[in-house]
Amino acid sequence: MQTKLEKPNRSVRPKRTKKNQAYEAIKKMIISHKILPEEPVTELSLSRSLKIGRTPIREALNLLSRDGLITLIPNKGFILNQIKNEDLIYIYQIREALDPLAAKLAAKRIQFSMLEEIERKFHCENNADFKHGRNFSRKLHSLIYKFCGNPYLIEIFKSLNLKIDLSRDSLWDLWKKSGDRNFVERRYQEHMEIIRLLKEGDAKGVETLCKTHMANTIKDLVNVVLGAHKAKT
Repeated sequence: MQTKLEKPNRSVRPKRTKKNQAYEAIKKMIISHKILPEEPVTELSLSRSLKIGRTPIREALNLLSRDGLITLIPNKGFILNQIKNEDLIYIYQIREALDPLAAKLAAKRIQFSMLEEIERKFHCENNADFKHGRNFSRKLHSLIYKFCGNPYLIEIFKSLNLKIDLSRDSLWDLWKKSGDRNFVERRYQEHMEIIRLLKEGDAKGVETLCKTHMANTIKDLVNVVLGAHKAKT
């Protein structure tokens, strides 16, 4: 008698491995600056604080090293790879090439309702505030990459964003220190235009605007970094 095969329950998510748990936990500690760049961190100390065995901790550290976030030190542990202000310029140069492509691909895929939700939340906040501006920018660009339909492009974006999080001063922090609110106002206008073009499904238009948007970002960043450098000398 032939038995009927049961369909797998797709609602049940696979359990995360200890290695993945350790990886996410250590990455969270790094991003939240609970791990300082000045001194090495050992496997043993992480194992004790996270209550995870040393083998998954070691495997997680190898992954973080591969991601370029840390440097492993034999028999000592690891130290953080510091992202300098000048490195931010290199990172945004990469995004100058990738963001327009992601926006072009997302123009026909992105959900109209999700764009409106991001826009609505931003208008309910103080759009002249650097913190709100940074959060709005992050959500918008993350949404664009989410709907670009290219998993490799998404992974590159996540890696670049993680490195930005590890920088001593984020792009928005540098602008805040400069005291020039023109940065925020111009980026707000550019972001609103990006949303409008995405709603219209204008792939070519949003591709061109994102190229300009990133070029302006790099120009502003260079000016702020060079200005900060001159102030120190």
